[in-house]
Amino acid sequence: MKKLQFGYHMKLTFSDYVKNHRFSLKCVPHDNDLQKIENMSVEVYPDNVTSEDEDSYGNITLFGYTNELHNSFGFDVNGIAVTGREEYEKADELHKIGIFKYQTPKTKPGLRTLEYYQKLDLKRFDSALDKASAIMEGLSNSFQYVQGVTNMSTTSEEALTGGSGVCQDYAHIMLSLCRMEGIPCRYVAGMMMGEGLSHAWVEIWNDRKWLGFDPTNYKLVGDEYIKISNGRDSEDCLVNQGIFTGNVTQIQDINVVVEEVVDEGIVGIN
Repeated sequence: MKKLQFGYHMKLTFSDYVKNHRFSLKCVPHDNDLQKIENMSVEVYPDNVTSEDEDSYGNITLFGYTNELHNSFGFDVNGIAVTGREEYEKADELHKIGIFKYQTPKTKPGLRTLEYYQKLDLKRFDSALDKASAIMEGLSNSFQYVQGVTNMSTTSEEALTGGSGVCQDYAHIMLSLCRMEGIPCRYVAGMMMGEGLSHAWVEIWNDRKWLGFDPTNYKLVGDEYIKISNGRDSEDCLVNQGIFTGNVTQIQDINVVVEEVVDEGIVGIN
């Protein structure tokens, strides 16, 4: 178990002023079996959050609107997460599991994925846990972490064909392969120590439990992770969605800091 101090900061800078801005944000971690969130503060600027709700996956979503002219938009989320409270998240509501067995446009397999899936020979394993571990090991050996070669719209098939990508791509490929084996699995967005950016990983359903796998780092998810949201793929976990009036370009900056808190102070500074 760890006590982690976190800061999640996002800023959009527009090339000119915009107005009539409607937005939704999924940037707020919440309590679950794995973690307890304490002393959290959420600041959105311009400060026009109008409501807060949970989506169908249990993710906290902030909604807002501002009509004032502004050339930047962002949020700061700070707090403490007590992590590692359990090794898994309970999944007793079986009627909610089925949706995570089906492919999405982001994870739909193509020829390259089918070829890769056949080479893994997952039929030699009996349990979902062993199959997921083999998939994670395979990606560790055959897929490279490279920034800038994929984007938010890249599918798992496209990323696997290219042979490289970032954590979102690792997660989408693993989701695709697990679903080909009939394993319910979901995309997770969150934070982890040492990353500096937001992070993505996978949870598979096994014996009424959600178990975390981080294919990017080839490890099981432990108490150095803070979960923010989950869904069928990254589209269900988009941090920021919005529309506004204005003919502009935009630049997004994200900075994530996660540090372990001990009695004497803070360790593990990123």
